Amino acid sequence: MTKRASLALGLLILTSGIIFAQTDFESSPKNTFTVDVGPTIIGLAVGPVIKVVASDLEGNATGFGIGAQYERQINRSWSAAARFAYLGAGLGLAMEEGIGRAELDMSMTSYSVEGHVRLYPFGETFFVDGMLGYANLSANLTGNVMISIGGVKIPLPVSVSFSPSRNYFKLGAKAGWRMYLGKQGTFTFEPSVGYSHGIGLGETIEKQLEKKVGGIVSDFEDTFKYVENLVFIGGPRVSLAFGLRL
Repeated sequence: MTKRASLALGLLILTSGIIFAQTDFESSPKNTFTVDVGPTIIGLAVGPVIKVVASDLEGNATGFGIGAQYERQINRSWSAAARFAYLGAGLGLAMEEGIGRAELDMSMTSYSVEGHVRLYPFGETFFVDGMLGYANLSANLTGNVMISIGGVKIPLPVSVSFSPSRNYFKLGAKAGWRMYLGKQGTFTFEPSVGYSHGIGLGETIEKQLEKKVGGIVSDFEDTFKYVENLVFIGGPRVSLAFGLRL
């Protein structure tokens, strides 16, 4: 079954190349504008990620993202692109220990500006992509600590209201294929998969918050780490881009 699946995938890629390859590069459009709903998928995944990495916390999350890219075809094999992406999410987390309870409401937003170089080894269809860019992650956090006596929650004089941020260098790579529709391939659809990594500048969001309020956030440390590294800045990436060639 595995061999059959691999053969089918290989035939699909080969067939796509034969069907969609442009035979006249000089007269074909060189500029491609796409909108990527991949960040939207990442936004929808924020909630499940929180539940996996913070199974000992009460948590919920909602998110939304979008990306846009301009690509210039240099020749049949190479292109350069500039991309902007946005991702925002709201998270609510809570931790109980004994009669104590910590609650934290957090909205997080990230944006990135990226430069891409693409190689089309077989001519304008299958591609591999390298990326270098800049990203920013910011948060708006409010929370408090309370005790529960007889089911009654009593706030303690420990609370937080803080808006930290952090900058990153981004590195990444992905592979995918660009399919064409319409006269001269006017409309495009580009599915791809890849991975990105952020090199943080300065202290993490969690460390900044810990300095602000002390040990109140220590129980949330792993959650911050995974949300930062696997959702907003780095981690596996799926792209589903739709666009026009002009």
